[in-house]
Amino acid sequence: MTLAPLDRATALGLIVPPANPTVEPEIAWLLGSAARLHAARLPVMPGADLQERNRRYPGTYAGGVAAFGSLRLDALAVGLTGASYPLGAAGDAALCAELSAKAGKPVATAARALVEALSALGVARVGLLSPYPSWLTGQAHAFWAGAGVPIVETVKLEGEFRAYDLTAAEVAEALGRFTTPGLDAILMSGTGMITLPAILPRVGQRPLLLSSNIATAWWLARAAGMPATPRLAAACPALAALLDQSA
Repeated sequence: MTLAPLDRATALGLIVPPANPTVEPEIAWLLGSAARLHAARLPVMPGADLQERNRRYPGTYAGGVAAFGSLRLDALAVGLTGASYPLGAAGDAALCAELSAKAGKPVATAARALVEALSALGVARVGLLSPYPSWLTGQAHAFWAGAGVPIVETVKLEGEFRAYDLTAAEVAEALGRFTTPGLDAILMSGTGMITLPAILPRVGQRPLLLSSNIATAWWLARAAGMPATPRLAAACPALAALLDQSA
C-alpha cells in the first residue's frame, strides 16, 4: 500500500468512549495511510453504570465535536453504538443531523453508520451478535426494528458487558452459533468488541459480516469523498464496491 503524504491525507475525527480499546486501532487499520485519524475521548463518568453512561453520553457529543477546536476535519464519527439504542433510530438520526449542522461537516454515530451501511447493502435477513446485557440487547432490537431492519436471530455473548474484554477466539466462536438459514448479514454491534480477526478469514463467505467499526470506517470514507482503501476492501468487499461507485 502506498504511503500518502500527511499533508494530502484526508483528515477525519473520531470521538471515543474513555476505556474503549478497539475502535481507534480497527478504524485506523481499515483507513490506512489514506486518512489522518484524530481522536477525542468522551468524559469519564465515575460511579455511573453502563445504563447511566448510555443515558448521559449523547449529551456529551457536542462537547466532543468542539474538543477538536480549529482542527480542519472532513468528517467526524462518534465511535459508540450502544448509547444510540435508547434513542431509537429516529432519535439517533435527529441527533446526528443536529451535530452535523452545528459542526458544519458530516457527523454520525456508529449506529447511524450501521443503518446507512445496511441500507446501502440492501440486506433483509439480519442476525445480531450482541456483547450487551439483556436490557441493552432488547433496546438494540427495538432500534433495528425502527430502522426497518428486523433482527431474525440473536447470539448474545456471555456476561453483562464484556465487549472490551472479549478475545478474538470468543468472537469467532460466537459467530459459529448462528443457525438461521439464509441470513444476508450478521451485524456485530459494539465498537469496543474486537472484530477484524474474526471477520477477515470469513470474507467471501455467507452471511456477510458487518461490524460497527467497519461501518464507521466506510461512513467516514464516504462522507469525506474517499475511495475505498485496500484494507476496507479486504474486510468488506461489498461496501468497498459501493464506495468506489460513488467516488
